[in-house]
This record gives sequence, structure tokens and C-alpha cells, in this order.
Amino acid sequence: MGFISSFFNPQKPRGFNMPTRYYDKQKEDREHRRAVVLQQVKLEQGEELPKGVFVSDLHRKFEQNRISSRRSKDGSLKTLVMLAFLIFLGAYFIMNM
Repeated sequence: MGFISSFFNPQKPRGFNMPTRYYDKQKEDREHRRAVVLQQVKLEQGEELPKGVFVSDLHRKFEQNRISSRRSKDGSLKTLVMLAFLIFLGAYFIMNM
């Protein structure tokens, strides 16, 4: 019975609903600076922060620099491997001619 009803009344396709995503780097930086200042104020007032909560801007910039340098090294390594492969392939075809 279920087959007959699905044959005459097919299911409608599901609607596509994707929430918009917007990355605002300035807002993220502003929120980070605000959090750092609030943590510094708490430290000056004598409140203790849980261990590992405070991350300085210097540490954050160091991590970003390390990640970007790793990406550039990976890209140059891929380029060198492709270049070596093409040189090997070209030498193989020249030797077999």
C-alpha cells in the first residue's frame, strides 16, 4: 500500500537552506584585543586567572607566522617534486627516441 501512495504522491525535494557565513577579521581582532585587556585588568586587580587562559598578542602572531611559513614551505616542496618529475619524464622520452 505504501508503494502505491508514494507512486502517485512522490516526495517533494528537500529545500536547501545554508546559513550565511561572513568572516570579519577586524571584528575578530577587536574582540581578541578586548579579551586581552580584560585579562590584564583582572590581573592588575589581583584576581587569578585559570592556568593557560592568557595568550599574549606576541604569541598569537608567532603562531600565525609559523603556520604561514609552513604553508609556503609545503607549496615550494610540491613545486620541486613536480619539477623533478617533469625533468625525469622529459629525459625518459628523449632517451627512448
